[in-house]
Amino acid sequence: MEATGEDYDTCYELLYTGGYRVYTSIDMSAQALLQDAVDETLSDYNTKDANGTYALQAAAVTIDNETGLVTAIVGGRSQDDVSTDYNRAYLSFRQPGSSIKPLIVYTPALERGYTASSLVDDSKEEDGPSNSNNSYSGMISLRTAVEQSKNTVAYKLFREPTPEVGLSYLLDMNFSSIEEDDYTLSAALGGLTTGVSALEMSAAYATLANEGVYRLPTCVTLITDMDGNIIAMPDRDEHQVYESDAAHEMTNIPEGVLTRGTAKGNALENMPCADKTGTTNDNLDGWFVGYTAYYTTGVWIGFDSPRSDSSLSGASYPLAIWNSYMTELHEGLESKELHD
Repeated sequence: MEATGEDYDTCYELLYTGGYRVYTSIDMSAQALLQDAVDETLSDYNTKDANGTYALQAAAVTIDNETGLVTAIVGGRSQDDVSTDYNRAYLSFRQPGSSIKPLIVYTPALERGYTASSLVDDSKEEDGPSNSNNSYSGMISLRTAVEQSKNTVAYKLFREPTPEVGLSYLLDMNFSSIEEDDYTLSAALGGLTTGVSALEMSAAYATLANEGVYRLPTCVTLITDMDGNIIAMPDRDEHQVYESDAAHEMTNIPEGVLTRGTAKGNALENMPCADKTGTTNDNLDGWFVGYTAYYTTGVWIGFDSPRSDSSLSGASYPLAIWNSYMTELHEGLESKELHD
């Protein structure tokens, strides 16, 4: 029997009035740090939409790599004069740009015999994409292609196993909005019809950090009634998506993004990390997703109604938020290699 709006309203009221206790994995200190990083980084951008909300918005999610549970989740900028239940971190779907490449192009390529040192061709095809800087380097290593986010290479590598195979990895990680029209080569560069959420992207990168094993992300660990009886305990789906060796090598390769690549000069101090920037066409969306041995954090910045902003890229606001937040989050933690 299909649930009705009346059923939903009844359940909603019971949840808040029935004496239920909901236990979560949210770390309130981390939550405050992430919200502050978002608010402070975007504080100078105060233009508002017609409904009074800040025009430039954010979504960010942190996952504990030990448990796979959500540690912090921010669905927008703080705003005292506007009240909303809209959480962009799991309700908003946007094109991911180049941040999708490790998930559907490069890790699958590593499973099929490529290595970090494999030579790949950075040259433009007649009907193929351009690199963001319109510069081409000829034969380069796969590692360099990732670090420099070469569109030409990702496009060609994605063609080898076919888009159907590449996108199957996203479906295996419960990406909810992959559509029939997405099965084209442009998906290699993040060209998806509806797109992805910050929660989905963070969980996928956490899969790479977890030797290729996907864990369904949630922050709800237990629900009990007023007498302590267990009402619900979320099913923690856990399964192998990527071969562990490929996930291990894909973790090693993006470490250079922050030292030699598109986010050069922004590595965390004394804490190894693997990361990827993402910027969509016309600077509509900016992404930065990265992880240490401890945590994975994904950040999206953009406008609810997409519009171009030349100052927006994966290496601008998203990287600034990620770097300041992850620096504070790891304060006092021992330096730890991504894979022992």
